[in-house]
Amino acid sequence: MKIFRLVIFIYVLLIIPSVVTAQPISESAGNTFNEQEQWNKISPEKKQELRKMYEKWQSLPEERRELIIHNYTVFKSLPAEEQKKIIENFRTFRSLPEEQKELIIDSYKRWLTLPPAKRKMILRNYTIYQSLSPREKEILRKKYLIWKSMSPEQRQKLIKTLRESGQNK
Repeated sequence: MKIFRLVIFIYVLLIIPSVVTAQPISESAGNTFNEQEQWNKISPEKKQELRKMYEKWQSLPEERRELIIHNYTVFKSLPAEEQKKIIENFRTFRSLPEEQKELIIDSYKRWLTLPPAKRKMILRNYTIYQSLSPREKEILRKKYLIWKSMSPEQRQKLIKTLRESGQNK
């Protein structure tokens, strides 16, 4: 869920610096000699790639560009360690097979449709899960697999039994 946001964020981060320099320096006003020199050092292939990225950037709606710039600014304000972690997550995501990427994107889209209270509960449970020992996590995973293999009727019966045993204490 978070990874999709990070992926988009990193994608933007990787594009913005390139987009900013994609326009030939000689075409923009107020550039220094050093910037022109840097542009001249770029290979023709890279210049072409940067021009395409710049055209893509220009084709984005203004609101989208502002959001991207905002996200980039936020990213740059993060501690170096967090930036590194985000970049590593992005690289991991990029290396995944397309099917897995699509699953992550679909999960993220579903996450966005959840009511805030449900999201808060999920995040709380995730935090609790992360605090468990490896042994406790394994026990929980095994119980989940059992739960998942049960029919809806079996689950209801188990829930009823657990509630009743909880009331008898």
